Amino acid sequence: MKILKTAVCFAAVTAVMVYGCRKLYRDGGAGDIAGAEVAAETIPPAETVTEVITEPVSDKELSLTAGKSITFTFLGDCLLASNSGDTRPDSFKAYAAEKPSSYFFEKALPVYEDSDFVVANNEFVISDRNLAKRSKSGTAFWFKSPSSTTDILKSGGIDIVSIANNHSMDYGTKGYNDTAEALDNADILWGDIDHPVYVEKDGVKFGILCANMFGANYEPVITPKFEEMKENSDIQILFFHGGTEKEHVPEDWLVEMCHKYADMGADLIVGSHPHVLRPMENYNGVDIIYSLGNFCYGGSRLPENKTVILTETFNFDESGAYISQEESFIPFYVYSGDHNNWQPTPVTDPVEISKTLAYMYGGKDSPVEP
Repeated sequence: MKILKTAVCFAAVTAVMVYGCRKLYRDGGAGDIAGAEVAAETIPPAETVTEVITEPVSDKELSLTAGKSITFTFLGDCLLASNSGDTRPDSFKAYAAEKPSSYFFEKALPVYEDSDFVVANNEFVISDRNLAKRSKSGTAFWFKSPSSTTDILKSGGIDIVSIANNHSMDYGTKGYNDTAEALDNADILWGDIDHPVYVEKDGVKFGILCANMFGANYEPVITPKFEEMKENSDIQILFFHGGTEKEHVPEDWLVEMCHKYADMGADLIVGSHPHVLRPMENYNGVDIIYSLGNFCYGGSRLPENKTVILTETFNFDESGAYISQEESFIPFYVYSGDHNNWQPTPVTDPVEISKTLAYMYGGKDSPVEP
């Protein structure tokens, strides 16, 4: 039986730029402590962040945590392509033709290369064929890259991707199937609503359900798939794609759906699609990150220039029983320079770090200057 978690502190380890909350277990029914609010209250003003802030951890807790800890790292939207017809010399496509595959994630990889599983949203079609674009209404974009693009994902240390998003069908079913085949050939696990990803380490089986979630009408599709995943895994993660683009506040229907899946047993819920950061919530002990924003994002020369790398650590005792989990955020710029150079870069300014973290833990002010 899993024990409810609740955030109780804020911690910053400035030497390696890892920031997060430690969660303790407690008995009883559904919690009523909003972890995001608790954590936000403990974050000092940006101008005062100059030293490590920690809470002592007992020897017993250290021993239990050391028994077995398994980490998942999540990146925001990864769109390793240029819009169809974009021939600019500084496009993602142009960079991909000139730069080594290691270029794009080289400043991020050292942060998470020791994580057990690295997960990203794969928001583009992978195909070597000259496929017809799927018809779209209004302002439309189509993103497709050759199969060699999987070298970028591999060199970036990405193990698992979601292809449940609004661009995976840009080139119809053929493009979707080509994407899955290219990822299979590169030994990169992929998931969608019909194909949950299962991974196992140290006898613990994790299930990741990747799902589009663009309205409450998606619930009848997602719920039976989530229930099926619960039957086949010890720990459940929902990785959704949904919400209004460029809106920093999650929609009421989206909050309700995430709460529903937390109540159904999700241990972690992570979102993508809005292309901007959204504050996280700790609901009854479950971390809900409504949007990680963009990461390596070929879809815009000037996207909102803040993102975070999320790492969730699941702790178990020596017998394999679940103890607790905690999240950590590492603030990143989506790009450096005057416009997108397709290479996410860590934030090093303590003031900017504090602004981003305060925002992620429930702050109302955007971490990006207007």
